[in-house]
Amino acid sequence: MKKQEKGIVRPRPLPNFNRPLVLHLPFLPANCELLSGIQSKAKAIKQIEGCSLYLLSESVLIYGAMGAPLAVMAYERLIASGSQEIILLGLAGSLSSDLKIGQAVLVEKAIADEGTSRHYFPGKLVFHSSPDLNDRIKRKLRENDLAFSLATVVTTDAPYRETKTWVLQFRKNGAQAVDMETSALLAVASFYGIKASALLIISDELYSGHWRSGFSSSLLARKCHDYFYPFIFTS
Repeated sequence: MKKQEKGIVRPRPLPNFNRPLVLHLPFLPANCELLSGIQSKAKAIKQIEGCSLYLLSESVLIYGAMGAPLAVMAYERLIASGSQEIILLGLAGSLSSDLKIGQAVLVEKAIADEGTSRHYFPGKLVFHSSPDLNDRIKRKLRENDLAFSLATVVTTDAPYRETKTWVLQFRKNGAQAVDMETSALLAVASFYGIKASALLIISDELYSGHWRSGFSSSLLARKCHDYFYPFIFTS
C-alpha cells in the first residue's frame, strides 16, 4: 500500500486511558441496565468528543460515539494511547429473513457505504475482521452458551435513506445486516495494524420493505445484557 501523507491534525493520546483492549458501545436500549454497572465499576471516567470513556480493569469502554465519524475519532485517540484491539458491541438492522430481533451476529466482513473509511483506504469497499480476535470472541460466546451467526454487514451514515432499492442492492452484494460503525472500525484498524471485530445484536428488521423496530423491547435489552456482559466484566 502506498504510504499515506500524515494528517495536519493528529490524535492526542489520553493519559491513563491506555488499556490494550477497547470496547465500544455506541448505544444501549433505555431499559438495559448495563450502563449503571459500567459506571459503578469504572476506575475513571472521561468525556471526549461525542462520547464517554470508562476505564475498567481490563479495557477502556467507549459509550456513545454513534456513527462512523465520531467512532473513528475515539478510536484514533485510543490507538494513539496504545490500544491494540477494538471490539464493537453494537446494534444492527436485519436485511435477511434469517435474522430476527434479538439474534446476535459476529461480523466477518463489512461493506463500506459510509464516508469515513475512504479517507484511510481510497477506493476500498470491503474490510475484514481479525480472524484471531473473532476466534476469541467465538470461544467466549460458546463458553457462555450464547448462540450467534457469522455475517457480512454494510455500514451506512444515512439510516433514513435505507430504501427498498438500497436494501435489495446490498443484500445482493452479500450483506445480511446494516450498522453505522463496523466498516470504519475495520478500516482504521487495518490502517494502524491492530485487531478489530464487531459483535452486533439485531435491533430492527428491514428485509420485508417495512420497518419493524425492537428498540423499546425487553427482548433487545435482555439480549444486549446477556451478550455484552461477558466482554465488559470478564474480558
